[in-house]
Amino acid sequence: MRFNAMVETIRAEPPRFRIWHAAVFLTAISALSAASASKDGVTYWKTLKKTPRTPPAWVFPSVWTAVNVLQVWADLRILNDHESPDRKTLLGLRALNWLLYGLFTPAFFGAKSPLAGEAVTLAEGVTAGATVALLAKRDPIAAAALAPLALWTAYAAVAGGELAAANPDRLVDKLRWGGAF
Repeated sequence: MRFNAMVETIRAEPPRFRIWHAAVFLTAISALSAASASKDGVTYWKTLKKTPRTPPAWVFPSVWTAVNVLQVWADLRILNDHESPDRKTLLGLRALNWLLYGLFTPAFFGAKSPLAGEAVTLAEGVTAGATVALLAKRDPIAAAALAPLALWTAYAAVAGGELAAANPDRLVDKLRWGGAF
């Protein structure tokens, strides 16, 4: 009898996501992003004409590490708030944001396309901003944790736009010569 009561209690409680779930997810998404990098990505980055707003290369892993830790922490709050009327929308925005995060490396470095990287960055900024706005009233702590992502992608969009304007784009050239436009 007691075992059945425990089973019913477990069934009644929604799943609770823990820190280790976030750590596994972040490790997996980081590994997928790294695996998608072209072998000559560092060489490609060095050949690009940098603009005054382009940060030094060491800034990117430093900022993204901090931003990603904050993201998964906010994601845990969203996942564990089963009462939120916006939960499905928030989860959709977060899933799209992580998909965009994973697409940046193959778009920018794999395709050697600053313009494709810029498009991904802009989309990531929009999803981050929408998530922060939606979270602001119900969970301002999670919104604050995602604010650095929105700010970083806003800055990256400006810097990336300048970088895209200052450099050739292999993907655009390939599409142009292939008759796409």
